[in-house]
Amino acid sequence: MKTPLRKIKLEQYIQLDEDMAGLCTSCGYEQHGCEPDAEKYTCESCGEKTVWGPHWYLMAGRVE
Repeated sequence: MKTPLRKIKLEQYIQLDEDMAGLCTSCGYEQHGCEPDAEKYTCESCGEKTVWGPHWYLMAGRVE
């Protein structure tokens, strides 16, 4: 999988998962109300379709 996902720390992954939040790869906004496997949700902050749930970070090997 070619991924636009930056690396995140394990602690951030756990927090995103517990908070039902995703992370926007365009602006870095942490968006709540996302499924853990959210894919290309529209960001409430910048409007881009670049919000990914934490499980994508794990599957892409982007959790350190």
